[in-house]
Amino acid sequence: MALAQRVGPLIQIKHKVSGEVLYLVDARDLMGVDLSGAPLAGASLGRKNLSRANLDGADLQDADLAFTMLYNARLVGAKLAGAQLRGTALNSADLTGADLRGANLFHTSLFMSDLTRAVLAGAKLFGTDLTGAVLTEADLADATFDADTRWPDGFDPTAHGAVQAE
Repeated sequence: MALAQRVGPLIQIKHKVSGEVLYLVDARDLMGVDLSGAPLAGASLGRKNLSRANLDGADLQDADLAFTMLYNARLVGAKLAGAQLRGTALNSADLTGADLRGANLFHTSLFMSDLTRAVLAGAKLFGTDLTGAVLTEADLADATFDADTRWPDGFDPTAHGAVQAE
């Protein structure tokens, strides 16, 4: 009996510290992949291309997503608390209701992203580009930013609880 053909090679998503395989993806690459609801806490996904991927409801707490491309990705309700997102491109991403508490967003691009009801409490926003982002009802309590952080036109981060570092 012949085995069914796979789409491509299996991609292993591993834990950033232990190396344990957290998830297998049957695809040639991660662009446009459906990882909705995937248990990826602590995953090593740095420097990957996840553009147009569906990560709705995925558990990415403490994951390494540094320098990852997430253009037009869906992360609705994703758990990204404590995630490493330094240098990540989240342009036009949908992060509605995402939990980014304490996430490292140093020099991250959130250009034109939807952060409606997202929780950014305690996040580090140094040099982050939020130009054109939607921040309706976003929680920015104690999120820290610097003079290089770019906000949507007319948005006052301190009025929303963010704190400017000296």
